[in-house]
Amino acid sequence: MEVGFLLAACFVASLSPGPASLATLSTALRSGARRASWHTLGLATGEVPISLAALHASSWLTHSHPEVMRILAWVGAAWFAYTGLLQLLYPRDSLNEEDDRVDGRLALFTRGFLVNLTNPKTLPWMLVIIQSAHVPVDALSGRTIAIFLLCTVGAEAVVMTFYAFLAGSLRPRLADPSVSRNLDRVTGVIWLMLSGVAVNAALH
Repeated sequence: MEVGFLLAACFVASLSPGPASLATLSTALRSGARRASWHTLGLATGEVPISLAALHASSWLTHSHPEVMRILAWVGAAWFAYTGLLQLLYPRDSLNEEDDRVDGRLALFTRGFLVNLTNPKTLPWMLVIIQSAHVPVDALSGRTIAIFLLCTVGAEAVVMTFYAFLAGSLRPRLADPSVSRNLDRVTGVIWLMLSGVAVNAALH
């Protein structure tokens, strides 16, 4: 298992634009960074069942349809490249969508949980990352599951906490379109680098 690649892919996936990052930014801008921690906890909790489902789906595919896993390796490389090019060519002008709602802790937790649990991209994305990082799913062990959860859930929690405090401390600057464009360009370059690593992994 290439833990370094797995961790990098999880961090960049969390940094990239998506429902989780947008929801975290808007929550932090509405309710403050401290209250947004409940939203982040919900996101991390929602990541757990999806991560476990991806591991068991990958294990089943490895035993029943190994050719699908080989295809997923190339799909992953193409997906990483597509995501990188998309962020480089069409960076966002805004990181957040503000509204005036202020929610309680349970509401924030529930919203975060549902954002990750219902995101249709999360499961296929994890299947691709599992194959690209050579996660040993042919015989799932407690150690493999623990490392995978640590990478996926840990990256999500760290990145969303960063986004929340960024929104709280740099609120005026987040209105500057250049900030969001530069963030997308940086993550776009990283995605292209990960695509190259994924191609190398698919060839071996």
